[in-house]
Amino acid sequence: MERVQSTYQHGGHPAQDLVRLNLPHRPVIDFSVNINPLGVPDIIRERWMETLESIEAYPSVDGEGLDLFYREKFSIPRGCFLSGNGSTEMIYLAARVARLKSALILSPSYHDYERACLLAGTKAVRYPLSREENFAPGNVEQLVDALRQTEGLWLGRPNNPTGGLIRKQTILELAERFPEHWFIIDEAFIQFIDDWWEETLIRESGKPNILCIHSLTKFYAIPGLRLGGAAGDCKAISRLKQAKEPWTVNGIADSIAPLLLDCRAYEEKTRSVLLNEGKRMLDLLQGVEGVKPFPGSANFILCQWTRTRNLDDLLGYLLEKGAYVRDCRNFPGLEDNFFRIGLRIPAQNDQLISLLSSFH
Repeated sequence: MERVQSTYQHGGHPAQDLVRLNLPHRPVIDFSVNINPLGVPDIIRERWMETLESIEAYPSVDGEGLDLFYREKFSIPRGCFLSGNGSTEMIYLAARVARLKSALILSPSYHDYERACLLAGTKAVRYPLSREENFAPGNVEQLVDALRQTEGLWLGRPNNPTGGLIRKQTILELAERFPEHWFIIDEAFIQFIDDWWEETLIRESGKPNILCIHSLTKFYAIPGLRLGGAAGDCKAISRLKQAKEPWTVNGIADSIAPLLLDCRAYEEKTRSVLLNEGKRMLDLLQGVEGVKPFPGSANFILCQWTRTRNLDDLLGYLLEKGAYVRDCRNFPGLEDNFFRIGLRIPAQNDQLISLLSSFH
């Protein structure tokens, strides 16, 4: 198995790449981020001054406002959800509490799954996904064979950066087949898919070996607030709570979370816009010379650059023109000039297609 690095890695860095490629600083449209392009829900802007009052008092120890949101939104029983400082805190907490000897991780996927395992003393076993199969997991029995050699599975639904989605029923069947395994499921992007309510595992609190990690960061475009948590069997959540530091949800974040219960129109518009844009952009990208897009279920599209031998040629060209995409070469299995496009509003997406098509 390849050695897993403990150095933290996250996202694209347009300012750093401008320096690395010897380009002058300039504003860019950042397609490397994968948050909702509609921006913050109006209700947060309208009520923002009210939320500032919360900085004058200690917040609730366990994030009661965030807990309320998840109970009301997903009908999660009290005690079966743990609030946290975004989904990332839950990823590292789950790894510490589970203390698995080894865990299976689909590769490529979000770097923090492996890093959390490494820091918890868990051997991360990569299950490589094939580009020839559009990074789908392939034969379920092959996945079963790999699970027999480990004690758990880490999985993004949809997976980042490939956008692949293993269906809910498959996960439920695997969890039943391996009752002693931990199934740690990251659903940070689940609300972007059309049938998300039927597909989400966050309401499966009766399954003792499934832990569903969720985030409000991506869908509600609030990465700076750090809101998310974990849902699952109440006994498992109790174990997590006993190992978790207090006060990780700040007062402003905790007061904003309940406001998101009144965002139905925003949620429906988000899915409508991005589902249409995802299909449209995939079609357009398939017609761009030197770009091979891969179908997915999330609000981003994984692509491979084939027109030249070095992705830096494309990155430099786009930066000169005021655009930036996510360099994915630091993901295991994507070293061969892969990049990711985060969907933005239609006019900006059209601008990117124009730049990609005019590369010279």
